[in-house]
Amino acid sequence: MNKYIIEFLGTLFLVLIIGLSQNPIAIGLGLAVLVYMGAHISGAHYNPAVSLSMLINKQIQLKEFSFYVASQLLGSVVATYLVVLLGNDDFNVVSNTSDISSFFFAEILFTFLLVFVILNVALNKNLKGNQFYGLAIGLTVTAGAFSVGDISGAVFNPAVSFGPSFFSFIDPQVVGNDISSSDFFLYYLISGIIGSVVASYLYKKVYS
Repeated sequence: MNKYIIEFLGTLFLVLIIGLSQNPIAIGLGLAVLVYMGAHISGAHYNPAVSLSMLINKQIQLKEFSFYVASQLLGSVVATYLVVLLGNDDFNVVSNTSDISSFFFAEILFTFLLVFVILNVALNKNLKGNQFYGLAIGLTVTAGAFSVGDISGAVFNPAVSFGPSFFSFIDPQVVGNDISSSDFFLYYLISGIIGSVVASYLYKKVYS
């Protein structure tokens, strides 16, 4: 049970940092801190794409995977509510381009990179016991945000999109009504799955 509590809290604070700061450096540093906070308990996934990669690499079982994802999605919903409560009532997670092919390419490419980095620093026996894993993960997100933030929004995590999407679907006024986050959740989910699966099987291929 403790690992699901950590997944909930880690995702909650990650989405809070994203929603309140919208700053790539703050997001990357925040993620690094949260990874160090929870890695020894849950593995510090905070991301369904990461949990999927761990399932593929047999680090967790299917039942665990479902609880991981449920905890992450719930954390995102609560975080989004808190973001709005703290004054950011236009928190949307949407694409910054109308070119859907550019959106998918950007999200798949950097979700792949994020998951591949995580698998290497977390599972590779040659790096076992390293203490730089959190910084490596956080910096990967920061680099991705600076690289494709203006294209796709630089989400690389379907859970981040889920909270705003949830509120946008049930009441668009909660998170602003210019653009609906619920229109994009499925896109972030698909790109997250593709990026995770490709990274997972490439990791298995390279290190088998």
